[in-house]
Amino acid sequence: MVLSSANCGKVGGKLCALMGLLLMLTASTAWSQGVSVAPSRILLDGRTRAATVFLSNRSDEAETYRISLVFYIMEDNGTLVRADSLATAAANFAGEVLRYSPRRVVIPAGGSQTVRLLVRRPRDRDVDDLEFRAHLSVCSIPTVPRLREVEDQLPEFESENQFIARPVASVETLVPVIVRFGRPEAELGVSSAGFSPDGAVTFRLDRSGQRSLYGNLTVTHFDPAGNETQIYYGRGIAVYTPNPSRLFTLKSPTADLDLTRGRVVIDYQETPDGGGDLRARVELDPSQLSRR
Repeated sequence: MVLSSANCGKVGGKLCALMGLLLMLTASTAWSQGVSVAPSRILLDGRTRAATVFLSNRSDEAETYRISLVFYIMEDNGTLVRADSLATAAANFAGEVLRYSPRRVVIPAGGSQTVRLLVRRPRDRDVDDLEFRAHLSVCSIPTVPRLREVEDQLPEFESENQFIARPVASVETLVPVIVRFGRPEAELGVSSAGFSPDGAVTFRLDRSGQRSLYGNLTVTHFDPAGNETQIYYGRGIAVYTPNPSRLFTLKSPTADLDLTRGRVVIDYQETPDGGGDLRARVELDPSQLSRR
């Protein structure tokens, strides 16, 4: 929302001040909001067809939250972007197979609330050995004060055209939800490993098959003397369907560490909550590789 003092007349100046203070009060409320969401990731497979998400209001005031399913596409660098209406069916979003309740909750200060998720198998299509995914969105709804409350807190202005304006903040927490029917399989690999012209480690984490990957990624450097330095450790690194790969570029953590001297080991291990036990390990010997 944009307010312009040029458009505020004698009455309009007060109106702008009133609207600006409304935004200020609303924003201060939103900034203090905080909800704890557990678990941080949900896998619903052949053994599990329902799940419970626990919401805890950590603020000192009652807060309202909107619950919804949202759909994201993963870019090659791992960034998640909201899917538009033209998103292809290859992404297999879970809107048709997942039900949840409630859609809106008011949680008292220090209180908690549960959200139930239930898988429903489609009747009009074969979903055996397929994976569907979505993100459960828990989005705070800022409390807007009543007009009288705002008027009572209006500051004194020297000019009728003065106003206060601050943005309204809303906090959103996303929980990945994976739904699998049958036993979808995946294959894992590491390819295109090498070094960029500035000495960074570059590689692709490759995925194929009917399901996503989810695991821990460790990249370690060993200098010629055998000294070990962990240059990257990432928990819960995912490659979502239908993406065939995810790109990584990792620079040296310190200026005095030359990654091209010695060896670099790239190790990706799926975790049990990823639904698989795949592992890929590649060792880079800079003396045998050309820089990219």
